[in-house]
Amino acid sequence: MLSTSGPRRPYARRFVASLLGGGLLLAIPLLPAPRAAAEEENRGRFNDHTENTFGEGGDDGELAAGAGIIITTSGGGTNGGTISSVDTSWTPPPCYYAPTYTPTEFKEHFQEYVNGTPLHSGKGEAVRMHEEAYGEDSEYNDHNLDREGEGMWWTGVINTASDDHEGKLACNEPTFWVDFGDAPPDIPGVPTPEMLAELAYAQTRVPPTEIEWNPDGTQTVNLATWIWLDPTDFQPVEVTAQVEGYDIWATTHAEPTALSLDAGTGDATLHPASGICPTGDGGAIGRPHPGGETDQAPPCGITYLRATHGTGPFSLAAGLTWSVAWEGSGGTGGDLPDGTYGTEQDVEVQEIQTIVR
Repeated sequence: MLSTSGPRRPYARRFVASLLGGGLLLAIPLLPAPRAAAEEENRGRFNDHTENTFGEGGDDGELAAGAGIIITTSGGGTNGGTISSVDTSWTPPPCYYAPTYTPTEFKEHFQEYVNGTPLHSGKGEAVRMHEEAYGEDSEYNDHNLDREGEGMWWTGVINTASDDHEGKLACNEPTFWVDFGDAPPDIPGVPTPEMLAELAYAQTRVPPTEIEWNPDGTQTVNLATWIWLDPTDFQPVEVTAQVEGYDIWATTHAEPTALSLDAGTGDATLHPASGICPTGDGGAIGRPHPGGETDQAPPCGITYLRATHGTGPFSLAAGLTWSVAWEGSGGTGGDLPDGTYGTEQDVEVQEIQTIVR
């Protein structure tokens, strides 16, 4: 529950939904037209919080989301990329609420707007409305300055990784206060463990899918190419998303389960025929050619049936599938859609000329 000690209520009045509290700050009008309606101008949106990436991070693997969400990673490295959901109906949340300001920061941000932005249509009304909602004579007694260290102000945050443009504007509740140790209000967009699991999923970085094969170099028509991955390069990846200062968190666990092959041409035989090579003992996928003469088909590989001298190289695509599960605060947990991350590389194929005497 939100703290309601003294005269404080969980929300400011609805008409200040777009002040230093409504999802998008810094006096940027919601409407793009320069002559937006006076009502919209007076709502004076100050909040510029958006999430594009979660930063580059440091050696400790901790990434600051910039608006009260902390992302911590373990494994995966930095040279790969984020996985893509194989479930095309799954999308990360377009916006959410997060702890954004301490009382002092909230007041300072407002003062920056008052003193640091040019006079514009609706500014005076926006300032008046904000003072009425959060100022010295408001129910929050000057931005809750007397409650520094007891909680934080929450605002809406846009997740720019989402393609749901309408949904990005849905987190437009007024800035609200939540005591440390209390749960935030039960409204759409407030982080739950399930939502944090989705945010963690969207930030899961895995190593590049760099396959190894033999024979090395140029391949030969009708001679199987044996393909494998070094399991030491593809260890499980864990990502934790946590609401800073509150016991709301989720950890995703991703591990590789299969390698999908696309030969880049229909003139090829896949091994296995499905083109999907499952993980084996110790997480290994495929294996090198055992050496010597053998008619054995590789557990993971391709046999090309046509040379490339007349067409140019084939583009071999290899995509690694990662199975993702999660656990979170309050005993929550479950599965998320499998994710994939792949690469492509050119393959030259030659023919072996046989001389008949």
